[in-house]
Amino acid sequence: MERGHSGLSVFIRISAAAFFLIFLIYLLWLVSKGKLQLKYSLLWMVLCIAILICDAFPVIPFWFSRMLGFITPSNFILIVAIAVLFAICLSLSIAVSRLVTAVKNLAQRVALLEKELKDAEKTD
Repeated sequence: MERGHSGLSVFIRISAAAFFLIFLIYLLWLVSKGKLQLKYSLLWMVLCIAILICDAFPVIPFWFSRMLGFITPSNFILIVAIAVLFAICLSLSIAVSRLVTAVKNLAQRVALLEKELKDAEKTD
């Protein structure tokens, strides 16, 4: 197989680009259909675009890994991938925490309204 200057075969680079392009289109479709809110999809979209840019210009991860002192670009990419996954997990944890608080507040309001309704029925 033909290899570029990055060491990856052209087939693998094209396959990766096709995968992430399809994933990006799927994300946009989910947002347009209202199945995924834009604020939760932005991190995924930025990640897809960054991967597509690095796939088109493989010298970028090599340059960053050298500038930051990594011995191999694969170590740099692994650290970046872990950091991005942590960011996504943190973002989802924040969203879940907000939703748990909202559900608790709604449950308390419903309980108060039910109590008021029962009290109003007893006085009638």
